[in-house]
Amino acid sequence: MKNDYQERDNTLDRQLQELVEEIKQYSARDKNANIKVKRRITLNKLINTIKASGRLSKQTQWSGLHNYEDYYNEALQLTFVEVCRKIDDYNPHYPVMAWVNKIVNWRFLDVMNREQKKGITNIPKTQNIKIVLSLDEINQEPHIENQISELEQIEEVINADPEEYLISEHIKGKPDVNLKVILILLLSGNKWKEISEELEVKMSTASSFYQRRMHKIIAYIKKYI
Repeated sequence: MKNDYQERDNTLDRQLQELVEEIKQYSARDKNANIKVKRRITLNKLINTIKASGRLSKQTQWSGLHNYEDYYNEALQLTFVEVCRKIDDYNPHYPVMAWVNKIVNWRFLDVMNREQKKGITNIPKTQNIKIVLSLDEINQEPHIENQISELEQIEEVINADPEEYLISEHIKGKPDVNLKVILILLLSGNKWKEISEELEVKMSTASSFYQRRMHKIIAYIKKYI
């Protein structure tokens, strides 16, 4: 059983390391819009893989705190921000999750210490610390600049078309009438009649061309979200 856990951890780390290396290939300083999109997509994929890994530190030593869940969730949000900002500084000699969980620990302590400094607590050291967040803080959603909505992710994958699959799938004899163009028009709110007129093809032709490839389109986009 122990070997199974170790193997899963090793597999996870290899997956995360590959994503980190891919992100580093897309320099944050690069002005090319396509490179920026690819970096952002891969960053989101990294964060989603970390979230789903089941290996994030739970900071259980602090689970007795009154607002433990609030602190933990905020610490995670801050962690994901820091991972995105400092990913180029990550040292590949250490497992990715070990690095991430160090950040979780630091950010959890930051959140807790910030609340203590507000002077809300004055509890004897022998008692459990209970910290109460203000309503304003509880209602605030921490902003993560590198996380984007699912719709925005879909749009970015379509525009980037990392494997150039969408642009390669086109109506016979009409390379300009491809899946990428059709998807962009659909996401812009165009109806099939409008798409037909825009691309100068029959509405039934464009629609059936798209419908026949729906499963492949979904599978392709899911790879990058």
